[in-house]
Amino acid sequence: MVSAIMSKKKAFIPELPCENTVRGYFGDGWRYLPYIEINGALGIAIVKSILDGVKSDIREMSSHLGVDTERLRQPFTMLNLNGAFLHDKIPNDKKVLNANDKHAWGYYAGMASGHVGAVVPRNEQ
Repeated sequence: MVSAIMSKKKAFIPELPCENTVRGYFGDGWRYLPYIEINGALGIAIVKSILDGVKSDIREMSSHLGVDTERLRQPFTMLNLNGAFLHDKIPNDKKVLNANDKHAWGYYAGMASGHVGAVVPRNEQ
């Protein structure tokens, strides 16, 4: 059984508006990392987009990033379930994120990939 949130279908990911930020944390070959790590990279792209004024709506995010909604679904959902979009958490972290605090960016990447947070994806075998 394949869960919609855990679908591992490869999807084309174009050059992102925040490509330099993502590459700064995941390297130039981030698109070739394991699926779960790509989710972390997309999580960084989502958070950076919110800092740049994009609403935390998956359709708007998809349009802004140029990435298919289905490919964004898991990292977006993991951020949402772990509270990244609640109580202005991302805007409140703007100072440390703009200072390129690796721990802050890493925390959001970890939430999006499911490595950290109260809600993590289940393993599917």
